[in-house]
Amino acid sequence: MKNLKMIAIGAFCIVAIACQNDFKEVETTNTSQKEITFSEKLAPCPELYALVLPANGTGSPILPNVESFIFKIDLSITPIDYNFVSQIKIGGVPVTCVTGITDMLGVPNYAWAVTGVNSNFPKRLLKVKITTGQASIANTTTDYLQDIDNLDANTLVGIKEGSSQIMKIDISSGTCSPFGPSGFPSQYNGLTVSGGKLYTISGNTDYICSGKRGDIFQYELTGGDYTEKFSYKSTSSSYTMKELGFYYDACYGKKWLIGSAQAIISNNTNIKPCAIPYPTFILNTVTTHQNYHGIYDFMSKI
Repeated sequence: MKNLKMIAIGAFCIVAIACQNDFKEVETTNTSQKEITFSEKLAPCPELYALVLPANGTGSPILPNVESFIFKIDLSITPIDYNFVSQIKIGGVPVTCVTGITDMLGVPNYAWAVTGVNSNFPKRLLKVKITTGQASIANTTTDYLQDIDNLDANTLVGIKEGSSQIMKIDISSGTCSPFGPSGFPSQYNGLTVSGGKLYTISGNTDYICSGKRGDIFQYELTGGDYTEKFSYKSTSSSYTMKELGFYYDACYGKKWLIGSAQAIISNNTNIKPCAIPYPTFILNTVTTHQNYHGIYDFMSKI
């Protein structure tokens, strides 16, 4: 009887151990599945592109005969990558004085672009294939524009070239209408939409923080006058020399990013007026040994 009992107990223990092992295996499998599911849910960082013109230090309107290029920027490494992608052309003809570029929402490999007063295709809304630069005219805009961004799926927002007037642009018609009253400085040099707000920058003014360039103004997406003001706090004119690519990086920790017409990319992690930190130098695009230096707009694309 004792032997039978011992055999029964032994069998029970073997089954119990086997069950425990099975449980551990299932638990490990489930944990692995959870980890995979979690990693799959992590949003990828957007690809970052720049509208680049080989004319350093020019103002607005952009001078005639300046050709237009798209470069790709990788913020994940130091120094950052800055590489040629394409030249913007219509039917093989280089488009001059492209003044703004932004994502064509939901359409892979395509962007919207606008042209200024001195372009060989002036006052146009262009549909641009990013990888080739081949463009077609989507509409004629009712104003000359610069530094565009998406307000919603049907509406762009941009700056009326050479002014501080923010405009809404109806994609389907090209019709432009005021977003709000003209801004406080005489000219805005960059614009970006981020975190449910719209931000503009006047690169070479220091109204907000004396001696520190880069006055920034915040707007509600519903329009109207600016609601708050900040400062990029640049002590170097080359960091904020118009025109300016203006962008907020929420993925790699660079936060406020500026690409200037004088070939400098810089960033600032805090735009609270007159408080450190000040902007940080990231890259002088001249050192990449390419002839296209002036960064006139940024565009992110998922």
